[in-house]
Amino acid sequence: MRTKKLGRSLNDPQLNTLIRPLRFLDNHTNLAYLAIDYLTPGLLVAGAASLIHFRADLGISWFVLVPTVAVAIFLIGACQHRLGGLGHEGAHYMLLKNRVLNELVSDWFCMFPVLTTTEQYRQIHLGHHEFTNDWERDPEILNVAETRRMADFPMTARQVCLNFGLRLFWPPTLLRYTWDMLYVSALGNGIHPYMPPGAEPKYPGKDVRNFRPATLLGMAYIGVMAAVIGALGFFGTAWWQLAVAPVALLAGAGLIIWRLPSEWFFRSKIKPVYSTKVSSLIRLGYFTFLQLVISIVQFSTGQDIAVYFWLLWIVPMVTSFPYLMLIRDLVQHANADDGKLTNSRVVFCNPLVRWAMFVYGQDAHLTHHLYPAVPHYNLPKLHQLLKDSNEEYAQYAVECHGLVVKRRPDAPTGIEVLERPTREPIEMPELAALQSTAID
Repeated sequence: MRTKKLGRSLNDPQLNTLIRPLRFLDNHTNLAYLAIDYLTPGLLVAGAASLIHFRADLGISWFVLVPTVAVAIFLIGACQHRLGGLGHEGAHYMLLKNRVLNELVSDWFCMFPVLTTTEQYRQIHLGHHEFTNDWERDPEILNVAETRRMADFPMTARQVCLNFGLRLFWPPTLLRYTWDMLYVSALGNGIHPYMPPGAEPKYPGKDVRNFRPATLLGMAYIGVMAAVIGALGFFGTAWWQLAVAPVALLAGAGLIIWRLPSEWFFRSKIKPVYSTKVSSLIRLGYFTFLQLVISIVQFSTGQDIAVYFWLLWIVPMVTSFPYLMLIRDLVQHANADDGKLTNSRVVFCNPLVRWAMFVYGQDAHLTHHLYPAVPHYNLPKLHQLLKDSNEEYAQYAVECHGLVVKRRPDAPTGIEVLERPTREPIEMPELAALQSTAID
């Protein structure tokens, strides 16, 4: 039964009364999703590693093993994408009610495993919300529009397949895209609107000279730590060595972090939940713990399992995970303008595509942009409520039914919305000028 339309404005008091209950955040739904999203990649990693390790004993040929592991790598990347989706909820303070717990759980279980932090991601993402599809201020455009070819839209379906299928997997192109993502998300060097004076990158573009001193020291710590604890796992002779080394290394790192100037760390006008120095120490603690687990298993079994970590976690992180994120972002925002009801779309697709790509409310992305305080599990209800209750939303909201194959004859697919000439194309030199202006 259709709800009576409540006028054209999204600020209608009656409409807001209907929406208010959907803002309720509970403390158990996301934890249940998080548990499932750890169980799934755990089973995939264990299964793929077992197949590789026992290949000869099981009589599995390389012709069977290689494609099987490739499928596992793709699915593990999808699981990483899902962890990032829950970290996105954490960036909006919607993972858990308590802000400190929200940050800790989001960091430790969602963002650290994919090499970033909730706070660093938050700056880029909140800026994206504030200035969606604004070519002069949207951080996602200023940081990654070139590698995502955002200025080249509209594109035909053939051009999309060519540019984001064959060409993207050409090694130099793939490495450039991976570097751009690591530079912005893992290293926190992206341009965003909340930079305090003096925190802007000193050099245009993605230059290593823009690295903060604390970032370089953190990378050096990880290298030394991995070498020391890894060597103890491989050559060590006693358990106490594995117990003492991480404690000593982290204590030394904590002392150095405490003494370093605050200007050497990631900074923002937005007050963090806990200081960036605390965040840095927790992050180093995570990587130390991860290396310790790998070394303990290696010490106990005599098997070098680090190769499985690199093959079955790092390889997906630089292949299928960013690829899924890229295609999702294009369907959500590419070839769209900056209007509040036209800067994104709502996507209906099959369950597998939704599980891997349009994770945790990313399918109702327009709805999320309009009401970012509504948790992901209430966004489908909110989308339907707005369609039924608000003339403005019902008129302008774009629904895509299917990613490539049409699911409804009267609605476009995710690929088709990238073909429509909705705006004037932007030349890349003009985009480069915008990037330079943003950091001057």
